[in-house]
Amino acid sequence: MGIPFIASGLIVKKRNSDFRTLRNRFQPAFHLRYDDYTQYVPLAATWGLKLAGLEGRSSWKELTVSNVFSAALMAGFVNALKYTTKETRPDNSSNNSFPSGHTATAFMCATILHKEYGMISPWFSIGGYTFAGLTGITRQLNNRHWIGDVLVGAGIGMISTDLGYFLSDLIFKRKYTDTWKGKTDYDRYDAPSFLSFSMGAASGPSLLRTAELYDTENGSPLGMKLKAGTATTVSIEGAYFFNTYFGIGGRLKVATLPIIADIPEENKKFFDMDGDRYQGAPVNMFLLDGLESDHLGMFDMDLGVYGSYPVSRHFLIGSKLLIGRRMNANFSLNSVCRINPQIFDRRIVSEEAYKQFYQEDVTYYMQQEDLTHEDLLQNQYVDDDFLSIRKSSTWKIGTGISLTYRYKEDAAFRLFCDYDFASPRLTYDLKNTWTDEEGKRPSRSYSRRTPMHNVTFGGAIVFVF
Repeated sequence: MGIPFIASGLIVKKRNSDFRTLRNRFQPAFHLRYDDYTQYVPLAATWGLKLAGLEGRSSWKELTVSNVFSAALMAGFVNALKYTTKETRPDNSSNNSFPSGHTATAFMCATILHKEYGMISPWFSIGGYTFAGLTGITRQLNNRHWIGDVLVGAGIGMISTDLGYFLSDLIFKRKYTDTWKGKTDYDRYDAPSFLSFSMGAASGPSLLRTAELYDTENGSPLGMKLKAGTATTVSIEGAYFFNTYFGIGGRLKVATLPIIADIPEENKKFFDMDGDRYQGAPVNMFLLDGLESDHLGMFDMDLGVYGSYPVSRHFLIGSKLLIGRRMNANFSLNSVCRINPQIFDRRIVSEEAYKQFYQEDVTYYMQQEDLTHEDLLQNQYVDDDFLSIRKSSTWKIGTGISLTYRYKEDAAFRLFCDYDFASPRLTYDLKNTWTDEEGKRPSRSYSRRTPMHNVTFGGAIVFVF
């Protein structure tokens, strides 16, 4: 089960910074260190249950040996990677980010609890992996790890435990038949309650419906179109089934959607970037080259009903119908500009107008950056406070179908196709004027309802209880 986690972590590493941006937008000030303790809770529960007299999979000797092997292997794998890859942490505190040791420890401990007591009650496994997942999420919220670090750490923790128990069984000459293949009384119509961790790629509208933006109240339009790319999604999902076919559950999903702002070339020429013409200047001092791309962050919380149909001993077809809330993080687009060469053309801009509207700023830029006249015209200037989209939340609905391959009694892989619809009201704050006498920069706000149809294809690692 750990291999898909590692594969997912390596795949998603290229989006590390995008998911970190979501953290900075949703919870930028988060700093709680309970992950230092939650990583050990499943192991403490295992030994506590053993001390209380609840018989598990292993004897005291077997439990001790398997746990020592698991911890040694996990520490070896983690530290070998940390000190060979030397990846910088998100908070720049050190160069040992990859993979997450806390998450590896947490999933090792959760897998020990699952192996020892999961066959007695699925709630032991659910509880253990919930604490492990909470630890991994908190490592990201605390800005200590990238999402790739956490996923790979989870996989290492699980694989280390499997190997630790394998070595322990060899030492104690413990022979186990595969409980899945050897179980003759297994009923494929058992209730398929589950907890899953998934990753997918979501398509959506190629263009987001946006409000029209103007440089002044009745001025030139920006004509911006927001082109959406393919989103990367990561989710945790679970459901409790009352019988073979029907259950209730929920899903937490985070998505990062790449956005590119497209503006017609003609509009770039006439858009008043800093309110120069509004104040009486003959031309703009800055010409708009474009807007820098960014990622729109979305966080979904859903609850609903789940359906399942067992096609065979190993394969299940699933469905769901969910309702919930979608929260969009605040989103910003920086403008990229250059100096308008027309301000130096005395046929267009008189000497008097140049001195009144442009000379002070031109002198400042040339002295501040030690530029020549030619350098000044070639340079690009970025305004990181040009256009922002406010945080918003809205109701949403979702559905989906899935195909699950149950390769062990308590473990499965799943392929899924989900559809989600939300229609948030996005509010745009445009700032294209200079600061006023109080140092404030006035903005104009525009709102528009923006339908979002998202189809997600992906895979999931599933624990079946």
